[in-house]
Amino acid sequence: MVKWVFRTHAGKAQIVPTPKGFAIVFAGETLEYHSSPAAAAEALAKGACPWPSAGDPSNMGIPESISEWQRLP
Repeated sequence: MVKWVFRTHAGKAQIVPTPKGFAIVFAGETLEYHSSPAAAAEALAKGACPWPSAGDPSNMGIPESISEWQRLP
């Protein structure tokens, strides 16, 4: 299963494919689902999703472009 990872000072952000869509997972918390990895990355980077308990993700340096995330097999 392919997933995308970006490490921040507050924890690890991941975008993981699921039957519901691409899940935004931050430090083990599933925040919401999107139709594509690109949409999930953009939503998290802009803080336009439920915030993780670590706070506003738009202040964590998360890139909007999925191409800047690490892709793992």
